Amino acid sequence: MAPSPAAPDLLTAYATAQAALVRIEERGKLSPVRGPWRTRTALAERQALAAADAVDWSVDNVTIDARGRLVPSAYDLTHWKQAIGAPITLATLAQDPAALLAWLGADQPRAYDAWAAPLERDPDARLAAVARWQQACRALPPAPPLLHAARLAALWRQHAPLGKGDRVASLLIGDRWGAGRWRGSQGGLTALGLQHGGAAWTIAQGAALDRLWLEAIAAGAAAHCESETRLRSYAQRAGPVFDRRRRLGRLKEVIWLAMARPFVTSAQVAHALGLTSAGAIKLLTIAVDEGLLLERTGQASYRSYAIPVTAPSPPSRRGRLDPFAPDFWAREGEMEPRSEPL
Repeated sequence: MAPSPAAPDLLTAYATAQAALVRIEERGKLSPVRGPWRTRTALAERQALAAADAVDWSVDNVTIDARGRLVPSAYDLTHWKQAIGAPITLATLAQDPAALLAWLGADQPRAYDAWAAPLERDPDARLAAVARWQQACRALPPAPPLLHAARLAALWRQHAPLGKGDRVASLLIGDRWGAGRWRGSQGGLTALGLQHGGAAWTIAQGAALDRLWLEAIAAGAAAHCESETRLRSYAQRAGPVFDRRRRLGRLKEVIWLAMARPFVTSAQVAHALGLTSAGAIKLLTIAVDEGLLLERTGQASYRSYAIPVTAPSPPSRRGRLDPFAPDFWAREGEMEPRSEPL
């Protein structure tokens, strides 16, 4: 079956989304702050996926290792968190139900107890449901990857083969098929864009779903690019401070550590750099005095610090398109055209 011709505005949205993905892939290779930037984007994507899963999530739910990778803890209640950032081939998504369930972490052991988990599907029924979804996916008309990803995700929500967490699973699968082809998304870039868009994407269908999905990819990529720009600007401001100090010590390492996190504590600095608590506090105090860090809390027993950089907030897609549309706050008759010359 030949694909139906796309509308010009849909082609423009597709080109915008793909260009945004190429842009974040290039920044991931060339940016001088790509190390802490990747950690921050991973945190933002995990938070967006948790929001889509209706889970109360905080940065305390993950541990950031020495290489900036996120390790989820038992307190992270997001469904299928194992699949976030984990690799999987496109052939596996389309053809191997068992491997797809293993990627999601939904392959339950044979000792399944229906009384202990009455709302979950039997493992065999879950496997058969995923196979039916894959068969339905093969019947979809051909489409470019980013659009096909939106339709795969919508079809997954329609079939709901897992019985729980299908909304976040659909986002993980759709992101891997679409935005995940570029190095820049760790599974939640599309979810991040949908979160900022605020539209009813779970019930959208057809052309409306295609447009929402493409706009979400562009918005998520724009948020990542803005985060990189702000981190790079902060690093440029911190450079003269390092050059001015005669005895730099490990101050630069502390700042690099703080750039990758929403906040840091003296315990985190001491553990990451192998310092004593007093040494970590001294370095953090120097950073505050130099204007490189802001103290978030005033308790003597527990203090946290953050770099003076705010998280980006992409504009909502629900902004008014018509600049001459009536304003809700306008007084009656204020927007009416005058009948006499000024």
